[in-house]
Amino acid sequence: MSFTGEFRHTIDAKGRLIVPSRMRDELGEDVMLSRWLDDCIAIWSLEEWAAIEAKLRGQKSGSKAARRLVRRIAGSAHPDSVDKQGRITVPAHLRELAGITRDVLVVGALNRAELWNPAAYQQEQLEEGQLEELAEDLDF
Repeated sequence: MSFTGEFRHTIDAKGRLIVPSRMRDELGEDVMLSRWLDDCIAIWSLEEWAAIEAKLRGQKSGSKAARRLVRRIAGSAHPDSVDKQGRITVPAHLRELAGITRDVLVVGALNRAELWNPAAYQQEQLEEGQLEELAEDLDF
């Protein structure tokens, strides 16, 4: 399973988003949406969500930071199904957290798709630094 690419889409008045066709097969029929890092929304296949859930369950309950992380991700989670038109519903609480109103950028992030406010994504890309700088500490 590998989510790649960037796609510009819109969310309709009912909060529905057409999932890019390239990503639909990877996601499957049932999905989980959740708040994610950098103020975006993650869309997970149920298989990938199970892996995230296992990691969250493995956090030390004595750690305040771990409890907050679990609450913020699991508390925001929303199960959904891809309808016959290839749409999912992005709940209002998640759209609000990510600052998404109508326009949305769907970004592949290997094990998940991410939904971004286009302006926030552009800003995040500027803050990241040069690709070479980001790769310095990675094993490529």
